[in-house]
Amino acid sequence: MKAYLKEIVISLLAVLILMSAVWVYIRSMQTEQSNVSADLYTMIPPDINALLVVNRPSVLNLMILPKQAFYKVFASEIPPVLLSFIQRSQQVQSLMLSFHRQGVVGYMQVGDRAAGRLKHFMDNIFPYYKPVKQNINGIDFYYYPDVNNRFFGYYFHNGVWVGSYSKKLLEKAASQQLDNQLSLPEEIDEMRKAFDATAPMNILFPANDLNLRVSQWGMTDWRIANKWLVADLFVSEGNFCCYGNLPYEPEVTSQMYKMMGDTLSSRIRNLYPSVNLSFQINRDEEFIYFTGCTPIPD
Repeated sequence: MKAYLKEIVISLLAVLILMSAVWVYIRSMQTEQSNVSADLYTMIPPDINALLVVNRPSVLNLMILPKQAFYKVFASEIPPVLLSFIQRSQQVQSLMLSFHRQGVVGYMQVGDRAAGRLKHFMDNIFPYYKPVKQNINGIDFYYYPDVNNRFFGYYFHNGVWVGSYSKKLLEKAASQQLDNQLSLPEEIDEMRKAFDATAPMNILFPANDLNLRVSQWGMTDWRIANKWLVADLFVSEGNFCCYGNLPYEPEVTSQMYKMMGDTLSSRIRNLYPSVNLSFQINRDEEFIYFTGCTPIPD
């Protein structure tokens, strides 16, 4: 009888342990899911100059960055430490880069369970000095010494990794994450809703970056100079392509379309000589559509 009771007690303990393990796993998955659904846009400081959203980091890592011509383009705008982190880490679920006058900020959703691996990656990127640690409002910030008396800082909170050379931007992002309040200008907030989340990447930037002027096409009402441009970036049939649209204006003629495509190609080639995008322009009653592609080198 005693042996029978002992077996019952052992069985009950085993069931309790199993139930506890299942409960811990479910809680962990719920926390992870909450982290994945975090809105990275609420962390972007308001004085934004451009935005790059990487929906599929694997495409960026495997098909684009290994090509020297494209790597030069990304490296000319993105700090090498962020590119190196993206290339080394296999845990990135989504990635966003915001560009500001003070610098670039990287935002990555990785999940809480990746915290230890993230620190390991950073220690490998900066192997010679231990980071300086600061705690502000319950968030730990780590600053690694780099060349030219600069420090690269990052923090990890609720499954989100944020890094930048700008201490001010980094602390601003952390403050906004705690407040969970969107501070993007209304125009940018509306335009980013037009992003195609199925595209590997989306980009938003001012038309002035390409030095586009209304007068160069003889247009009177097609105002583009002070507008933001949105484009989806993708890979198709061995080509790297971008696709976007602008509101259609009746004054635009077919010849003006061609001039616009040629101008876009020329402006981008001047900015990034290693990339030669060839644009096609189409329109309907509401929008002008532009698609630019360049072959991916072997």
